[in-house]
Parts: sequence; C-alpha cells; structure tokens
Amino acid sequence: MKKGQKKSSFFSGMKWLLGALVLVLAGSLLFIYGVLPGKVAQGIYARSLIHKPIVQTPKDYGLSAFDEVSFKTDDGINLSGWWIPAAKVHRPKGTLILSHGVFKNKEQMLTRVLFLRRLGYQCLLFDHRGHGASSNSPLSGGYLEAGDYFAAEKYLEGRHEVQKPLVFFGFSLGAMSALRAAAKDTLVDGVIADSPLANIKSYVSRRTMGGAFSSMPGFLGRVLRAYDLLTGLTLKQEDLDLTPVVQQLHELPVLYITGENDDLAKPDEVRQLFEKTASHHRRLVYIPDAGHEETYKKFPVIYEKVVTDFLTDLGNGFKKSGDE
Repeated sequence: MKKGQKKSSFFSGMKWLLGALVLVLAGSLLFIYGVLPGKVAQGIYARSLIHKPIVQTPKDYGLSAFDEVSFKTDDGINLSGWWIPAAKVHRPKGTLILSHGVFKNKEQMLTRVLFLRRLGYQCLLFDHRGHGASSNSPLSGGYLEAGDYFAAEKYLEGRHEVQKPLVFFGFSLGAMSALRAAAKDTLVDGVIADSPLANIKSYVSRRTMGGAFSSMPGFLGRVLRAYDLLTGLTLKQEDLDLTPVVQQLHELPVLYITGENDDLAKPDEVRQLFEKTASHHRRLVYIPDAGHEETYKKFPVIYEKVVTDFLTDLGNGFKKSGDE
C-alpha cells in the first residue's frame, strides 16, 4: 500500500471511530436524560402505591390504654393514628406528635413512645399520607407531608389534649416533614429530627437506579418532571431542599440525631442542616455505628438519654443548658 493510501485509510478509520463514539455518546445521553429519569420516577411512584401493613399495635407492647384515631388534612387526606396517654401522672409533661420514615408506618415509632410515655409524655403517632392505614397520596419528600403535622396538631387542639411543650418528633421522611411544619407553625415548641435527608439528591443517588447520574446537570430536574407527570404534582428541586427551611426556624429548639454509618441521611449532611439552623437551642447527636434505621436500635440507652435531656431542658426553658 502506498503512503497516500495508508494516510487515507488511517483518516477513514479515525472518522469511523469518531462517528461510532458520537453515536455511543448520543445513545448514552439519550438513555441518561430521556429514559432513565422516567424509570427512576416510576420506581418511586410504584413503591409509594404500596402501603406497608400494620402488623403490631400498642397492645402488642402492653399498652391497652390507647385510642385508634383518624383526622383529615386541609387538602382532604384521611390520616390514621394512635393516641397514647402518658403513664399515670397528675399532669403530662408535654405532648409529642411522631411520624415515621418513607414506605414505613406508625409502627416504626412505637418503641420510642414506650419510653416517652414512661417519662410522663402523651403521644400521637400517625401514618403519613400514602402510608400505613392513611389515604393514598403521592410521596413528596416532606413537602406535602408537613401538612400532616398541622392536621395532627389541629386534631389534638380539637380534643383539648395539647399539653405544653408541644414537640414534633420525626424519623427520616417524618423528620423532614416535622422540620417543614415547624418552620410555619406558631404553636410548636421544639423539634426532634432523627435522620432527615437534606434534599432529593440524597434519596435518588443512594436508593434508586439514578445513582451517580444524579450529579449530572439537569438530571434531577428531569426525574421530578417525570414524577410530576405520574402524580399530578408540580415539584421542583428547590421545593425539596431542607436548607432554606431550617434557616426559618429562628429560635425554635431543635435536636438532630444522626447515625455515624448512615448511608442515606449522611451525618455530614445532617451536620450541615444543624449548622444552618437559625436557633441558639440546637443540638446534634451522633449515634455510634448506626445505619439509617438503627439510631434507636443500636444504643437505646444513649438515644433515650439525649431525647430525655432535650425534653427536660425544653420544659425548663433551657435555663441551665449550653447548646450548640
């Protein structure tokens, strides 16, 4: 083969290779931006349609004195709950409204209620919209679920059962909802936020096939648009960012709890929320070796102590405590 022919053959090969690379890149981008967001959205939507059934009730934990209750949100969603009075005391030390993590139900918070009740607190546990025995509703990362706390509070006010201090206590999705609700509520006195996720990227990147693609420009926005088409919602990324929410908490006391080995609500991200919280009475507690659903299971003695200390100081107006 002559020199000119070799050169021509080389350039032809390079053009073919470049063309193939362009096709592969175009196909990859089409999949990442055109197909995958819909798959991620469909996966989340499909899971949200399945309500985890209630297997145990307070009776299974030796609590016979409880009421099966229901109440309605302002947007018409029926919520199911358990009202558990404090252990026999002349006057309850306070009222806690508790909610669970995503795709779980109010059962998840029952063990926490046991020690809270022994301490003298009365508790209302409820299933978030789209969970447990509550009515169907699309998952919204705490955006709509915050309204469930307002409904629970309104229900207790109607029963004249609110004994101050009033505390919102949530785990994961429940923590995100509790923080959002507290930022707009004038009656709540404190929040206990166990393992809140900072934003939508935390979930999509760690619990869906979106994985590492969630860092690519525009990917999360496409996931939300696909999800909105499925659900009829109009969510945007900024709607699901907790940072501006906690900046509105002002002087509301907040206790953050995080597991050192949490791979979903990572401790560094919970710490960032803590640092952005605009309150002098804020606390952050790390639970050793705990994964996302293990903050209470791993070291219940530590967990109960930090919650008890926070509630005691809240009841005393933080007169002797040094927070932050």
